[in-house]
Amino acid sequence: MTPAARLQATIESLNEIEEGVGPANRVVSQYLRKRRYIGAKDRTAIRNNVFSIIRGQFRLDFQIRNAGGHPSPRCRTIANILLGGNSLDEAALLCTGGRYSPAKLTESEKIWLSTLTKIPKISDQQEPNWVRGNYPSWLEPELLRSFGKNLMSEMAALDSPAPTDLRVNEGKANREGVLQALQAEGLDAEPTPFAQNGIRLHHRPRITSTDAYQNGLMELQDEGAQLISGLVDAEPRHCVIDFCAGAGGKTLALAPKLIEHGRIIACDTDRTRLKKMKPRLKRAGIRNIETHVLVENDPWINEKKDIADRVLLDVPCSGTGTWRREPDSRHRLTPSLLNEYVTKQKLIFDLAHKLVAPGGRLIYATCSILASENEDQVARFLGIRRNFSISPIGPIWRKTVGSHGVPKKSMLQLTPKRYGVDGFFVAILTRTA
Repeated sequence: MTPAARLQATIESLNEIEEGVGPANRVVSQYLRKRRYIGAKDRTAIRNNVFSIIRGQFRLDFQIRNAGGHPSPRCRTIANILLGGNSLDEAALLCTGGRYSPAKLTESEKIWLSTLTKIPKISDQQEPNWVRGNYPSWLEPELLRSFGKNLMSEMAALDSPAPTDLRVNEGKANREGVLQALQAEGLDAEPTPFAQNGIRLHHRPRITSTDAYQNGLMELQDEGAQLISGLVDAEPRHCVIDFCAGAGGKTLALAPKLIEHGRIIACDTDRTRLKKMKPRLKRAGIRNIETHVLVENDPWINEKKDIADRVLLDVPCSGTGTWRREPDSRHRLTPSLLNEYVTKQKLIFDLAHKLVAPGGRLIYATCSILASENEDQVARFLGIRRNFSISPIGPIWRKTVGSHGVPKKSMLQLTPKRYGVDGFFVAILTRTA
């Protein structure tokens, strides 16, 4: 491909992402899959261009507006070239209007692009916090509630590259054996700092093609998610319900502890998501999973009332804790969408607590860093359900994780800065009566 064709492919991919076709990674993959004539190097270049622009979109938009332009996929792509060191003449040469190149620059585009090249570079301290921190401006009050004076450092960590984390399937293997197998395949693998069955890779190899993965010895899973599963503190004879199981990542992590005498039920409202668990279960050699598709006014909930020793609520949420893996989700989140999540979380909380047996635990978890989805939800629930109380994380962490990094607060907010993992929240509530 010519440089102009790569530029046009970048613009087209960004257009599809902005149209809401799906998450950026999936959209770019589908775009490239439909164009098999694009070579490997060009595919990498296009993907890198797209995600560079997405990661820098708040700053790009700020600079484009300051220059008199109106942000769009085309404007961001061309502005990104200029801010990367190319001249306006060089950008114009790429925009020829040919079959495989962007349309020619208009006179109005030339004006604001010229202005963009002449605006003196401002320091980070002169930029608004939302530009420096790379987050939506409307979300700033929420983020300040969560992080206060540490907001900028927390956001910087959430903007850093994420490692590749794996969870060893303890039903088939141990961490040391899998580490040796991965190292024998030339991969730079090391134990995760906290999760007992975790392995970390600082590059992005094709893990799914390794023998260890194909044989079900491990799964891709961020260490934060592994810690949530560990804090469920499932014991061999427990009945555990994963109420929002999705494709079953945490169900798979919990299953080996319950494989002989326990019971685990994976629930979700989406039958398709639950079906995605089947090949993962088969590969992992796990057969003790029951599944249930939840429906509106589901009688199953009352039928199973008081049966569970542990109920895990890994509820749908804003996903703000996963921004470093899904940078485009920063731009998809809106105030109305956040309100929808908060409403849904309240509903799930109010339904699922019925399943917890006296003395059992309700584990509320999100991949969010927002108090409205985390501490506020727990406080609201405890305010109306007097037969539940908060169980401090610390003692359970010592039992299931170890003595390193023991949380001091009763609820736990994991972040890339604090624990080197995605932004997960967890609160453990015990039914007292």
